[in-house]
Amino acid sequence: MSPILFCIYLDGLLHHLSGSGVGCYIGHVFTGALAYADDVVLLAPTPSAMRILLKICEEYGKEFSVVFNAAKSICMQVSRAAQSSDVDMQFFLDGRPLSFVDKCSHLGDIISARLDRQV
Repeated sequence: MSPILFCIYLDGLLHHLSGSGVGCYIGHVFTGALAYADDVVLLAPTPSAMRILLKICEEYGKEFSVVFNAAKSICMQVSRAAQSSDVDMQFFLDGRPLSFVDKCSHLGDIISARLDRQV
């Protein structure tokens, strides 16, 4: 019963995120937040869009007593080549900085930050 109740609980957050108008889309379908069990993946085309999505998560967490663990949260910038370092790529969740990685495992799949090379 617990996974079902968690999905109902988290559904409100997903609606807030999709209603924000920021994030990633495939056509008109919002793909800026993917959730499975207690994992949530945020996808955004720009750093400012990601900050908006993170702020929505923080506000939802405060309102509904959802605790996001910044220590277990990571960021990844996915691109074909190295990006310019003049863009502010620092992100925070509940005032705590999120660390960047070049690759990670999510639900058994390895995701790499570089699209032009094999993992």
